[in-house]
Amino acid sequence: MTASRARIPEPQRSSQPLDRKNKLRQASPQPIKNRNVKRLPRTNSFPLPLWLRVLMTTQKLSIAATVLLTVSVFAIYGWTVYAQEQWNQQYKKLEQLKRQERQLTNAAGSFDNEMLQSIQKKPRDLVRESPDKSIFLQAAPLRPKREVPSTVSELPKNKHNESLGY
Repeated sequence: MTASRARIPEPQRSSQPLDRKNKLRQASPQPIKNRNVKRLPRTNSFPLPLWLRVLMTTQKLSIAATVLLTVSVFAIYGWTVYAQEQWNQQYKKLEQLKRQERQLTNAAGSFDNEMLQSIQKKPRDLVRESPDKSIFLQAAPLRPKREVPSTVSELPKNKHNESLGY
């Protein structure tokens, strides 16, 4: 037999449980003390130079300013994209309304043309106007004239919350 086919002995099992790295767990963990390790001095034991403190403060402020500017740039960009999308939608509506207006104007003109042609073919179908077939409406009573102020300073100032655009 060759060395590669040799049987590898199985590891011996112990009665103590194993941890993740297949090491025996100790019943009571004891801290390992190494007397060669030195502790670093505390940062408060010696003061930092003024120029280093100024640089560190400048770095913190510049990080905060960068984050704030980045957030504001994204907000402005999002608002710009949203406003442009709204403008595009409203412009499409305007174009559609213009198209409908042209179609209605064209339809009204063709309707008038058809009516004139039918009247020219059969003029006897027309009925002359007479007062007994007319409807008379009563006029509304006249309203009193309102005085218009001559200058801006004479405008009434008691209506502060009135919307002028509607």
